[in-house]
Amino acid sequence: MNVYDFDNTIYDGESVIDFFFFCLKKKPALAKLLPVVVSTWVKYKLCVVSLEELTVRAEKYACRFLREAGELRAGVREFWDTHERKIKPFYKNLQREDDLVLSASCDFLLDEICRRIGIKNCIASSIDTETGKINFICYHRNKVALFRQSYPDAVVDNFYTDSKNDLPMMRLARNAYLVKGNKITKMQLKEGAE
Repeated sequence: MNVYDFDNTIYDGESVIDFFFFCLKKKPALAKLLPVVVSTWVKYKLCVVSLEELTVRAEKYACRFLREAGELRAGVREFWDTHERKIKPFYKNLQREDDLVLSASCDFLLDEICRRIGIKNCIASSIDTETGKINFICYHRNKVALFRQSYPDAVVDNFYTDSKNDLPMMRLARNAYLVKGNKITKMQLKEGAE
């Protein structure tokens, strides 16, 4: 089984951030959420946010975002109509029937694009779109736990990511690859490194 992080791995960008700005164009009132969205994203990219802090921040603002963003399903479809082109070309060359996307991005956002590009297996952060309550966040060590919960006996042949946030999953895979832009580099992991 090949497992892929989504954002900046097979997708050129951060899908949640892109979706936020897509919604912001239609609903300018969402601008009041901009400082927290940007600060949380920066902390996430710098690997300086704990799972607990990420959960608290996401849950605090998800309800407001979902309430003000408008009709979510239609918005997600419209978003992918314009952003599907950002799926990196290398992915189609590697795609296999049993691929899995394992992402901190939201399931309500990724389910649509995975269906469109033929990925049948996806584990993503889960938010109740009615209440804004976080069911779980698929981040850091939690990715391994969620993966094992869904695929207890699966062997990860290759894991692709853009971030050292995914070191726990890298360690689980036979081969780990770091994706920067369109460049893919095989990782040599040191024992004990975290």
